[in-house]
This record gives sequence, structure tokens and C-alpha cells, in this order.
Amino acid sequence: MRADLIAAPLAGLRNRDATGTVLASFERSAYLDLDGRIIAAASGELDPGPLTIGLSEFSAVGTLSPGERVVLRDGRLGIGRAEVDLGGARLWDPALPPLPKDLTPEAAAVEMKGVREAVVDELRARGSQSSVAARSVAARDGFLETLASGLAAIAAFLSGEGAPGATAHAVAAQIAGRGPGLTPSGDDLLTGIVHAVTLWPKLADAAGGASRVRDLLVNAAVPHTTRISAAYLEAARQGWASEPWHALVRGIGQGPDAARVAARRIMLIGETSGADALTGFCWAWHRVVA
Repeated sequence: MRADLIAAPLAGLRNRDATGTVLASFERSAYLDLDGRIIAAASGELDPGPLTIGLSEFSAVGTLSPGERVVLRDGRLGIGRAEVDLGGARLWDPALPPLPKDLTPEAAAVEMKGVREAVVDELRARGSQSSVAARSVAARDGFLETLASGLAAIAAFLSGEGAPGATAHAVAAQIAGRGPGLTPSGDDLLTGIVHAVTLWPKLADAAGGASRVRDLLVNAAVPHTTRISAAYLEAARQGWASEPWHALVRGIGQGPDAARVAARRIMLIGETSGADALTGFCWAWHRVVA
């Protein structure tokens, strides 16, 4: 069978050999470890992301088990019952598009505030009840209390008032790897914050710039979470995100209704991952419109 799509950062796989294993398997997707690189083999029904190899006939792969061997040779991926040809796959670029120039914080604070409020309303209405999104990150109840404390440290750092070392320690101890999910809720919050810094680099001016902030957050979190979650954090560091996030960026420029629709798509990602990442994004977005 042929792969329909491959994320651009994975294009080099078509010219190398590797062996690996299945890390996790679901009805319409599977995570693979190919010589230390995390890959998401996914049905074409799912939106592409920065780790995706898209297969329109994913069901032909058959039932996969964690630890099952996979082999990449001569541009063909042997997975389950299938051999997948990567050569003719369409390249998909996961780089987040920039916002329109007239949507800088200075030029459109009022308009952006209205769009953000629409997204937050959607998040409150549709966020999974088991996710951080459905509860306040400021709530003082165990798990959420630690997240709130960690977010306070990030806020201080973004304002130029927090020391890098103390911020990294807070991220590692209070956010990274915290909560449920294949990608824990705390990591998803961080991913949303990193996406916001990518879109609005001025958020990070007082902290030494967007690259410094992204590096600090991701470097602090990666050693304390799952390998799959770490791969998504590393992708966010590069400015890469799944297609629903691209739709949100476009929606921000088109107004509240378009942004609402895009927010709904993000919240369909995983059990709680999309909603939790959107929570982190809106937390940082508030700093833009404020």
C-alpha cells in the first residue's frame, strides 16, 4: 500500500533504513519508535500532525501490539500485515502559518480580545470533563494547584521577573508529566503555551526572546514525561503543529465564528490533549490581549 501523506520533517525516512517497535496502538493510529524517532502512523480520517504518516487504508495494517517489530527499508515501512511505500506520499508542512500583519497585538487588541473570548467560550462549553480545560487552572485542589503554581512561575519569567533556573525547576517539578493521558495534561498545557509564543514572539521579549522561552520550557519538560509527549513538545519547539492548529491561526484572522470552529477541531484531538493544549494557548493569549 502507498502512504498518502508524510509530514515534511519525516521526509528523510524515504531515504534511510531503520528498525523499531510499536509503542502504542489504537483503532485508527499507532505510535512507532524507529531508531529513537517517534512516528504516528494514522488513518487518513485523522488530521495530520508533525509526526504523521497518513494511510487511507490503515485498517489493512491489522491489529498491532506494543513491542511488535517494524522495519523501514528502501523507503518501505513494514508494519503489521502491510508494507507501506513512502515514496509517493504527499508532503505536508506542519509549520504554523504566521498571523496576518494587521493582527499584531498593537494593531488589533480589541478585535483579538473578541476572538479569544469566543474560543474560551467554546472551550468552556465543550472541553472534556476529565481535562484541565473543564476546570480552572487556578483551582486549589492537588493536581491543579501544582499546575497553577507552575504557570505562575512561567508568567513571572515571561514578564522578565523570574529567573530561568527557577522557572525550569517549576516546569519540571510542577507541570511536566503531570496528569492523565498518553501526552499528560501538563505537557499539553505547555504545548499550547509554546504555540502562542510562536505566534506572538513579543510575548517573550522580556524573557529574552521566543527561542529562549521555547527552549527553556521544552528542555525542562522533556526529561520528565513520556517519549511520545516529548516528541510533540520537541515539534512545538520547532513551530510545528497539527492541521487544526493551522485552522485556528487562520480563524483568528477571520473572526470569532471561524475561530470557534477551529477550536472545536482542536478539542477533538485525543481524549483531553486538544482541550488541555488549547487551555494553555488561551492562558498565554490572554497576556497578548491584556
